Amino acid sequence: MLPRRLALVTPPRPGETFGSWVDRMARVNRCPPAEVADLMGLRLRGASGEVRPPVFGVQSDEAVRHTVYAATGISGGLVDGMHLSVFDGGPLSVAAVLSTAKAHLPSTGREWVEVYGSRACPHCLLVSGGVWQLWWKLSCAAVCPEHQVMLLDRCPSCGGVLRWGGNRPRVVPAQWVRPPTCCANSVRGRPCSQWFPAIRARRAHDRTVEAQRRWLDIAFGRARPVLGGVDVPTSEWFAAFRACVILLRLGLPRALGCLPGVPVWCGRVLLAERGERGLHRSQFGWGPASAEAAAAFLAVVMPLLATANVRELSRRLAPLVRTAVDEGCLAARPLARLAVPEVFAEAVAAQVPVGRSARSPWRKGGSW
Repeated sequence: MLPRRLALVTPPRPGETFGSWVDRMARVNRCPPAEVADLMGLRLRGASGEVRPPVFGVQSDEAVRHTVYAATGISGGLVDGMHLSVFDGGPLSVAAVLSTAKAHLPSTGREWVEVYGSRACPHCLLVSGGVWQLWWKLSCAAVCPEHQVMLLDRCPSCGGVLRWGGNRPRVVPAQWVRPPTCCANSVRGRPCSQWFPAIRARRAHDRTVEAQRRWLDIAFGRARPVLGGVDVPTSEWFAAFRACVILLRLGLPRALGCLPGVPVWCGRVLLAERGERGLHRSQFGWGPASAEAAAAFLAVVMPLLATANVRELSRRLAPLVRTAVDEGCLAARPLARLAVPEVFAEAVAAQVPVGRSARSPWRKGGSW
């Protein structure tokens, strides 16, 4: 049975997340977001009573589109545009996100996306009245290109991941209205009252702002993904970007001394992030652990990929590849799982020293 039409409906904003829209609908209707979700027919509550379904905000389906339209009059196309599936085949794989979320407790950056949490620009929240952008959930969200400031990733008052919910993730609160510009994470049974626009965001470096713009242009399909002068599929371009991030992690700290023009702040941030990921080597394939780490990876990796031909691409990748060979980790499992474009695989292969026993992660059999 379809839900009844709600009397008060506020339309979604361009680029807004589904959870953000539900929060704003809850504020207009003066009831908790979980109650609004129920009135929309979303049926988020499971047998455990926790509002924590793995598919919320990730991918819509026909049932969700029908119930939301019946309750709000918002079209299915607009509903789809508020889900992470917008980035499927680019910065992330929806199938991988859903399988990971169902298998275990969602972890920050496992699939290069915050399924339950988010990052945020305090200036954007103030100007928009609390609209949370979809791309802020991506693990490579680092800076706001419009306001040129670093994104927030943790609340300075409660210390929690933004929009995480509390000690355990919840997509929508069930007991109180969550002000769109406030934290509202559950702290000892009460919502955190931190007002995000009051937080003074740090100015971003020009190099990082430009790298973020280029990265987002490719993610949103506004720019052609090119590697070494060759057009490549979007998913493969992002696989190559991930490969560079992983190679950089594996090669630290030696790789920093081999790459030209790396800012001092990038080296400091990357070493700290490697220490965090290094506690569990399986996490080397995860997304950046913070907005600051994402900014450092963007600043270092994006120039490596912006080349006019394959020879130049190979030359720029040389420090990362040769350091990985020396460390004996070129065939690391997180690298082998990536479906990189052929031009990238060739550029990497060209930098493996002759006579060294080093297995390529993208070529079967033997050594180079």
